Parts: sequence; C-alpha cells; structure tokens
Amino acid sequence: MTGARRDRNIKIGSAKKKTTTSESTGWSRPAEGRREIPPAKKTPPPQKTQPRRNDGRRNNDNRRNNNRQGGRHNNRSSRPQQKSPLMDEEWARVIDHDVNNNVVVAVTESKLLLCRLQPKAGAEQLLTTARVYIGTDASKREDIENVLGMTNMGRLANHIVADLPLVIQIFIEENEKHFISAFFNVAGNMSLKQHAFELLQGVGNKKAMQMVEARGSTGFESLTALNEACKIDAGELLAKRFLSELEDRNIQPRLIDLLLPVKA
Repeated sequence: MTGARRDRNIKIGSAKKKTTTSESTGWSRPAEGRREIPPAKKTPPPQKTQPRRNDGRRNNDNRRNNNRQGGRHNNRSSRPQQKSPLMDEEWARVIDHDVNNNVVVAVTESKLLLCRLQPKAGAEQLLTTARVYIGTDASKREDIENVLGMTNMGRLANHIVADLPLVIQIFIEENEKHFISAFFNVAGNMSLKQHAFELLQGVGNKKAMQMVEARGSTGFESLTALNEACKIDAGELLAKRFLSELEDRNIQPRLIDLLLPVKA
C-alpha cells in the first residue's frame, strides 16, 4: 500500500473546542424567588358624553319644570277645603263634662256625631244628657264657647262609652213619635228571610213576626204601647243598634242614615 493511499484511509476526528460554562466552575446562580408581577391597572370605562343642548332647549325645559311645579302648587291651593260635618249641626247631648280640662264630650242630634266642646268660662258643670246649642249663631250659645272638633269611640274613656247608650236612648224616647212613624210602624221585610226588626239586638225572625202581628194595621201609638205589646224595650234596642253603627262604620244597612235627622 502506497503512502498516499495510506494517508487517504486515515480518518482524523475533528477536535471540539471545550466551552467553559458555569457548570465547569461549580458555581450556580443564586435563587431569586418568584418575581412579583404588578397588577394590571384598571382603566375606567369611557364615559358617554351627552351632547350639549343649546340654550334655547334648556330654557324650554326650565319653563316646563316651573310650569309643572307651579301647576302642582296651584292645584293644591285651588282645592276646596272640606267642610266639617259639625258645621251643619245645631244641637248636641252632653255625655261627659271634664271640669279640670274644661272639655265637654257630646253627641250631636242630627247625625249622632261624637264631638268635643269648650264650655264658656265660669259655666256650671253640664249634666249628662243635657241639651246644648252648638250652631253657628253665637247669640244662641248659652253654655258652649267653641266647637273643638270631632272624636271617635276609640278615643273615649270607658265611663263615657258606658254612658253613651243611655244618652242615645233618652234622645230616642224624647222623640218617640218620629221613630215610631219612621221605623217601628213602617218596617218591613228586607228579604225573603229577614225582617227589618231583626236589625235590633236580640230580635230574631220569630220575635219579628210577633211584633208585626202586634202592630196590626193601626200601628203603635207610642213606645210604651210597643213595649207592652211586644215585651221589649224598643228605645234601648234601637239605641244599641245606633251604638254598634258608631263602633263599626261598615255595618249595613245603617239606621242612623235612614232614620236621622229627626223631623219635627
């Protein structure tokens, strides 16, 4: 084998250059921990800008608002003030006279309205069931100076509530002719199963038919005759019916509205 051919078969590996790395030195990169990532800044949403109105439109809106507010005030001021029911009343019956507070609690004769009155200075104590004038004619007021206003059953003391049925009963008995002719002599059937007499406390259908039979065609001449014929106290029963209607405004039918005011 010739020398040239021998050289051709000899393979010479390529020398690799040694690269110095950190591993060769034996040093490692110190631990730095986890990097803190700053939170992303929240950008506020873009605000919607309303187009500017011209001055003429603003003035129109202000005028509209002023007109609305002015209209409301005008409507309030133009509303007619409600008239007190006591303005139509002339006479009342005393239930209680509180001398210490100078206040009288009474019930009117026309509609049985409960009211509070102020007696005149130096007036004597008014007795229960006393009749006093509360009308608009000041010259006729002998005992009452002012009408303080209305009241209701819930505001009355217990002793006043206890005396109220007696006051109403005496009022009925003093006007017996009116109640005899307006109710007891004309009361009839309200339906096929109920008579008007059954509106009175303690009167059932059987008792109502007995009262109709006792009334006959001529009717009752007085409450005394009615009481003797029917074995009842008609004035007391009617007063209790009025009292129940004062306690509950939803009771129907309302004899207070049907039988009052008293006709002379």
